[in-house]
Amino acid sequence: MARALILASIRKGKTAINNPLICEDSKNLIKALRNLGIKIEQKNNSQITVYGLGKTLKAPPKNLNIGNSGTAIRFLIPILATQNFTSRITGNPQMQKRPMHDIIEALQKIGIKITSQNGYPPLTIYGNPKIHPKEIPIKGNVSSQFISGLLMAAPLFNNPKIKIIGNVVSKPYIEITKEIIRKFDSPYTIETDASSASYFFALGALGFKIKVLNISRKSLQADIKLLDYLEKMNCTIEEDREGIQVIGPTELQPLGKVNLKNLPDSAMTLATLACFANGKSTLTGLSNLRFKETNRLHALKTELSKIGAKVKELKDGLSIEGTNNFKSATIETYNDHRMAMCAGVLKSQIPGIKILNSSCIKKTYPEFWQDFDNANK
Repeated sequence: MARALILASIRKGKTAINNPLICEDSKNLIKALRNLGIKIEQKNNSQITVYGLGKTLKAPPKNLNIGNSGTAIRFLIPILATQNFTSRITGNPQMQKRPMHDIIEALQKIGIKITSQNGYPPLTIYGNPKIHPKEIPIKGNVSSQFISGLLMAAPLFNNPKIKIIGNVVSKPYIEITKEIIRKFDSPYTIETDASSASYFFALGALGFKIKVLNISRKSLQADIKLLDYLEKMNCTIEEDREGIQVIGPTELQPLGKVNLKNLPDSAMTLATLACFANGKSTLTGLSNLRFKETNRLHALKTELSKIGAKVKELKDGLSIEGTNNFKSATIETYNDHRMAMCAGVLKSQIPGIKILNSSCIKKTYPEFWQDFDNANK
């Protein structure tokens, strides 16, 4: 959704976006884009119309506040750097703890002036539309979203080469960005979000009969690869023209040791499922989970341990030994939407689970609990 909104805003003319995800993150991005002069109309939940301004946006009348949307701020920073005005972008207290060093360093090296709070928001960006570098080097070991932001902003910089330095986390998300840029047109239809679908795939693995619609295993979304790991846990995957259904086995098998660096969001779902598999699952390649809405590695270790699973926090992941002897618990969500949805998977199996601040799911999936309740009927 965020990619579609950004691309529609920096192209000239009218773009219809079908099947939009209307959540807190997208609302914050829409508000910011409107403050940059973009006209955006929403007549219903099935379509949004964006009237793009092309390369030149309008100076915002006030600070741009994107709440807790890391995606929005990482996509907007390079675009703001190409404008002929100075802007200040910030977010809520959680956002002000999320590192932006890599994109700041990349833009400063090509001559863009940016000031920050030691690499954290708020950021003041002194836009300069005259800077057209041949190449923009960017580190890829903290967030692929910095790279995606530069790829979308590339035409505004006169299409420099985006040079990725070092290891890249969540590489499939970069491929998604490239594919969306290549195919973007009006109308543009957004596919069902695979990260959000992962919790319902997990419920299927645990015995619920659920089909997730409008999604395919051929999707470029990184988190669709969750299905490969569910097969390793002895699940059966059935797909037809409508969508995908996961059929759980009599007994879930542990994953052994797996590297999940390319699907950090649904890795959390797998960590939750691993608690229900007798044996050891070691999930690696997840050091970047420390820099999300909360330190997700520590949060998962703390909360999953409460239900009786043996969970050890590793340098770049988690070691989990499942159990059949579950305990009821009060699960803290840390105001993190994905922690709350993982807690929902626990609640589907363990009587007495209580979830604190369960409404934080509105960040990306406002209807989650309604859909969860329907799935549990």
